[in-house]
Amino acid sequence: MKKVKMMKKYAELIATLGIGANPKQDVVIKAPVEAYQFVRYLSLALYNNKARMVSVDWTDGVCTKQKIMHGSISKLEQVPEWIISKEETRTNGNVSKIVLEGEDPAIFKSVNSRKLSCYNRALVEALYHTKKPYYVNDLAWCVAAVPTKAWAKRIFPELSPTQALQSLWEAIYEACYVKEDENAIDNWNKHIAELDKHAQIMNKYQFKELRYTNSLGTNLTVGLVDNHIWGSARGTQGFNGRYFVPNLPTEEIFSMPHRMKTTGKVFASRPLSYGGVLIENFWIEFKNGEVVNFDAEVGKDKLEEIIDFDSTSRYLGEVALVPYDSPISNQHIIYQSTLFDENASCHLALGGCYRENLKDEKKYSDEEMNDLGGNTSKMHCDFMIGTEDLTIDGITKDGKTVAVFKKGNFVF
Repeated sequence: MKKVKMMKKYAELIATLGIGANPKQDVVIKAPVEAYQFVRYLSLALYNNKARMVSVDWTDGVCTKQKIMHGSISKLEQVPEWIISKEETRTNGNVSKIVLEGEDPAIFKSVNSRKLSCYNRALVEALYHTKKPYYVNDLAWCVAAVPTKAWAKRIFPELSPTQALQSLWEAIYEACYVKEDENAIDNWNKHIAELDKHAQIMNKYQFKELRYTNSLGTNLTVGLVDNHIWGSARGTQGFNGRYFVPNLPTEEIFSMPHRMKTTGKVFASRPLSYGGVLIENFWIEFKNGEVVNFDAEVGKDKLEEIIDFDSTSRYLGEVALVPYDSPISNQHIIYQSTLFDENASCHLALGGCYRENLKDEKKYSDEEMNDLGGNTSKMHCDFMIGTEDLTIDGITKDGKTVAVFKKGNFVF
């Protein structure tokens, strides 16, 4: 009974706080086939919260792997029109979207790199216009996670598949403040208030730039756009003004770096899972905002693919602050999932910015956003840089230095 009770509490959290289910919107769930039991609870929770209609897109990493391995490059570069049409219909119908992550983070490790790259790029290019309303919060979206045995064994290789699966469920519940004898919504309201407090302090300073140093060798200065806004857990859906939480879990506050004003070298503190392949032990060097050099012990070709995706993917689009002494970090688990690992560590993102991080963003076109220092790349890829000895100093517009992070945590 405890297993069912916890699944239902988690499903209720996603349906109410995560996506803000309401009578005027349909909801689509994208989930691994192995997650069918939880998806049934989530679907019911959405209906109980008056969602108009719930649909499910099932995914299977093994089948996708087979398609890439056996398909020709010319075929993989083509996205069927019916897929594009389906997504356009949903976007035009103001459908909100829940994505449940859970596939093996290294499932495509043995797949031909060129084929995988062609497949991923084709999907991004073909579907970007259907995803943009979610990126800019016109429509609600929520990314959460549900364990699968393949992912669980990747994280807990010493355990049996069943034990690993249970351990991953327990870790996810802990990371998402879901406890058997507590109200998860109440826990989240307190958590959101704490994140908002940090964001409000950063917004008052309106720093010109942030300077990062740590013992890995990171020595990086990140300039921020004028009139930037630090956001936190909760978004507001443009369609109907309802609140939603895009990431469950989340421990970050985030803002918009100036595309042309990052200089120095930064070392990743955690592996990055990208396109079913792990990138490990890497560093990136910037000059005038642009990546000018990089290396990785594992997955350098995938890192290069991210950096060279389009004309501005080699510039930053997000800067995010996460205390080292946070619940996910204190679990000492490398999830090999950006959803979790980025919330255990300060991070940056190559590629597109979030428009919500700029004051009066609605009045700016993409071209004007670029002129102001934003990044309109179709790529957005977070990578983790936080450590227990990370120092971050904020530099004010009049040149004063203010400590923001010491020993990996907020000073204020």
